[in-house]
Amino acid sequence: MSFHIRDKIKGEDNYYEKNDTIGEYTIQQLLGEGRYGIVYLALDEKNNKCVVKQLKKNAVKKSKSKLFYEELILKRLQQPYFPRFISNFVDGTREGFIMEYMEGEVFEDILYKDRYRFSKEEILGVCSQLLDIVEQLHSCNIVHRDIRLPNVIRKNPKELSLIDFGLARRMNDTSHTKEEDYWYIGDFLIHLYYTTYRKTSVFERPWYKELELTPEEITLLRRLMGIDETYGSITEIRQQLKKIKTIN
Repeated sequence: MSFHIRDKIKGEDNYYEKNDTIGEYTIQQLLGEGRYGIVYLALDEKNNKCVVKQLKKNAVKKSKSKLFYEELILKRLQQPYFPRFISNFVDGTREGFIMEYMEGEVFEDILYKDRYRFSKEEILGVCSQLLDIVEQLHSCNIVHRDIRLPNVIRKNPKELSLIDFGLARRMNDTSHTKEEDYWYIGDFLIHLYYTTYRKTSVFERPWYKELELTPEEITLLRRLMGIDETYGSITEIRQQLKKIKTIN
C-alpha cells in the first residue's frame, strides 16, 4: 500500500511517505491518526515490524507534557499485553516515538469488517482477559482510559493486547480512577453482545432491554458502567463473572 503525503498536509503537520526513513526505520504505510498523533507501520534494518507515532505539532504546542505520558507509561510496562517502547525520535521539525508492533486482529475489524458474531461464552472469555490486562495496569498505578474496539488486539482466541496509551494516566483518587477502565470494559462488552442482536422493535430502547441478557449479566454491565453501584475491585468483578459462567 502506498500513499502520497503531499496530498495529506494538514495544518502544520508534514506526513511521512512510503520508504521515508527515520534512522534505521523505514516507513511502510499509514495506519491511522487521531487528535494527537499520526501512526505508521515501519520496518527496522532486520525487517521487523514496528509502529512509528508522529506527534502532531499543534498538540505538542498545547500540551507537550501530556503527550509524553504515553512514553513514560510504556517504559514502565514490561508485560506481553502491551507494546514495548523502543525509542523516541526528533527528525527535523517532526518528533515522536517508536513502539513494538502488536500482531493480531483489531476488534474494530473483527466486528465491522468480518461481521463476527460473538457467543456469550466468547464474550465472557474476552471479559476475563480484559480484567487480567487491566489488573496489571492498575497494579502499576495506571489507568488506560481508552479501552475501545480500535485499541484491543486479539492475538489468538486466548490472548489479547492493549495498545494506544495516549490517554493513559497515573491513577489518583479524583480525576483518574480505576472506575474509568471499568466503564470502558462494560462498553466494550456491550458492543460484543450487540453482534448477535436482531432489531425487533421500531422503538429505541436502552441496551439492557434490547439485548437478551440474564439478570446476572445485566448486573455485571450496569455496575461496570456505573449505572448501579460500581465495583470496588477487580476481584468483585471476577466473582460476578463466575456467577454468570455457572448459570450459563
